[in-house]
Amino acid sequence: MRVIKCDQCKKSIKEKPVTAGVGLLSTVELCEKCGAPILKFLRKYKFIETKTNSKQKYA
Repeated sequence: MRVIKCDQCKKSIKEKPVTAGVGLLSTVELCEKCGAPILKFLRKYKFIETKTNSKQKYA
């Protein structure tokens, strides 16, 4: 089991971390609170899409 800690606030991350970086060697893993500005920027310029959990009924 791998324990991941936020590189900024040093809290343990239980869910998926926000991984940001340039290239392979310089990456950081952040919790959702610390990674929120990065995610906001990426969503604003449509580099990522948000997933919605919509319940669809199939007939």
